[in-house]
Amino acid sequence: MYEKLNKKARSLMLLSEMLVFVVLVVIMVGAKMIFSETAFFETIGSWIYVVLGVLFLGCLISPFIRYERYRYRFTEEEIEVKEGVIRLEREIVPIERLHKISMESGPLDRIFGLSKVIVTTAGGDVVIRFLEVEKAEEIVERLKRRINSYAIESREGAKHGTEE
Repeated sequence: MYEKLNKKARSLMLLSEMLVFVVLVVIMVGAKMIFSETAFFETIGSWIYVVLGVLFLGCLISPFIRYERYRYRFTEEEIEVKEGVIRLEREIVPIERLHKISMESGPLDRIFGLSKVIVTTAGGDVVIRFLEVEKAEEIVERLKRRINSYAIESREGAKHGTEE
């Protein structure tokens, strides 16, 4: 069964998008001020506002779409994460392939009481984002127990294999 995110995740997504928008506005305004006398900006000067408007709408809408599409689930055998706005991505990691589990919280995550769990395999990292801290800690503990049980099973299998 897939799990949905807490509503605080949507607020964090929206704040993150707005910060990206502010940075883009600063860059575009700075570029306009620096290059305003060039022919390039004379021809596209008014289009900058159209681009900024489209970017603003995208920054307002995308967190809601991302929030609705973001899902994750755990089974006894694998971890699956689905996310995306325009393109839906699906990552599946077999639990027996896990090498490392970590938990991180950036400054914005901490403001909203959220965290992320990073699962590392030989093939790369899978990140489960926007989790409440308690939920992230629970996931880390559950994965540690599962990894330990795999290690014990493989050790016992190796012992039995050498005894025969």
